[in-house]
Amino acid sequence: MSKSALPVRPDIFLSAEDHETLSRLVGDMPGEGVAGMLQDELERAVICEPADLPKGAVPLHRWLHYVDGRSSDPRRIQIVLPNEADIDAGKVSVLSHVGAGLIGLVEGYTISWTDPSGSERSLTPVMIEDAEVLPEV
Repeated sequence: MSKSALPVRPDIFLSAEDHETLSRLVGDMPGEGVAGMLQDELERAVICEPADLPKGAVPLHRWLHYVDGRSSDPRRIQIVLPNEADIDAGKVSVLSHVGAGLIGLVEGYTISWTDPSGSERSLTPVMIEDAEVLPEV
């Protein structure tokens, strides 16, 4: 398949802090698998000051609701660093297929993404929750 035949991916937007954190995370990893996919996303990301991020861009550590091509029922997750991941609590590693596909994507935009089986699936963030959430008790 020629490069021009690849689907155009929507822009992704990251704060300079998230971009630096993720770049350090994948910097020494082999450029293959999910780490390679995330490295590719970081290379094409639009890096913004926090105040300049588009409303609805998916950052690290914020709860979001997304749908994938398999179900129209939204799922609620938080994209976190690998050492913070807890799938039972909804905390998904940025080094998972879903985490790497959603990070930086803007609400309502869809990206075609490869899942663990190698199949293409669509991922769409539908709502980013407000940052000011009450701490868990």
